[in-house]
Amino acid sequence: MLILSNFTYHCPSTAAEALELLNDSSVIIAGGSDLVPQLKTGVCTPSSLVDLSGIEEFKQVVEKEDGIYIGSMATLSHLAKHKLVLEKLPAVSQAARNVASPQIRNRATIGGNILQARRCFYYNQTKEWRQGIPRCYKVGGNTCIQIQNSQVCRALYYSDIAPVLLAYDAKVSLYLDGKEKLLTCKELLDAHCKDINEKVLLKEIFIPKHSYNGVFSKFTKYSLRGSIDFPIINFACVSSPDFLKIFVGAINTHVVELTETEGYLKEKGNHFAETEALEIALQEMKEKSQIIRESGISVQVKRNAFRYIEALLAEVKSHIQ
Repeated sequence: MLILSNFTYHCPSTAAEALELLNDSSVIIAGGSDLVPQLKTGVCTPSSLVDLSGIEEFKQVVEKEDGIYIGSMATLSHLAKHKLVLEKLPAVSQAARNVASPQIRNRATIGGNILQARRCFYYNQTKEWRQGIPRCYKVGGNTCIQIQNSQVCRALYYSDIAPVLLAYDAKVSLYLDGKEKLLTCKELLDAHCKDINEKVLLKEIFIPKHSYNGVFSKFTKYSLRGSIDFPIINFACVSSPDFLKIFVGAINTHVVELTETEGYLKEKGNHFAETEALEIALQEMKEKSQIIRESGISVQVKRNAFRYIEALLAEVKSHIQ
């Protein structure tokens, strides 16, 4: 039987209260779908939990003159069916709807999804199970079980929401060292995926109007089952007459942007050859992917997933100038 370690539980009603409760050994809990399993397996043993569910301002989804603001505590089920999101940020709705199961989406939040732990088979085990192997970087050791000569953890990053936010050129408002700051979503995720463990209290995600006004956006995901499972690979695309972004998740320690593919598509416009575009995209994914031995699956052999990007490129062609 798994027994949770002792900790103090706090449920503040304001961001100011939450900031006062944060310390070096405390942990923020949002929906809990990522953190609770870590508590059960002993990967995470905080002295206190700071629950953000009581902060109502973190749950808002509103459109203002400059863009759409999504509170970090907005649940994925709420975003999947929210009228504003469905109408103006369809890729966000598509990504939220494809995460896990309905029960998990009812609890999981957008903030928790993008700040989820990178994971691998060796890390996602009980403390007792892990006693039989060397301690990895994630649990205070000095090795990566996936790639033993690696100087960093090589666990993959599986967020379905992150590729979409990057494609929308999103920004994030957060509290760091007690001060509110505005960063690009890329800056936040780069630090998060490098395990820079600063105490960050994420307030909201901001998507500027130019990133969704009159654009084509799409999210698509391939997993072994249509729900429940983490993605084998996922894609997010946002296209307008002025810019084109394509991001791929679940193939590296961070979300990958297909810059060479974007360049080809922008150069050719809607006259690009789909076969050539697919070859460029596959080659770029192969070069930028991180092969890990837990699954033995590289981008090269994820053949069933290729039809997803092939279909995505066909849709892009009908919208690109």
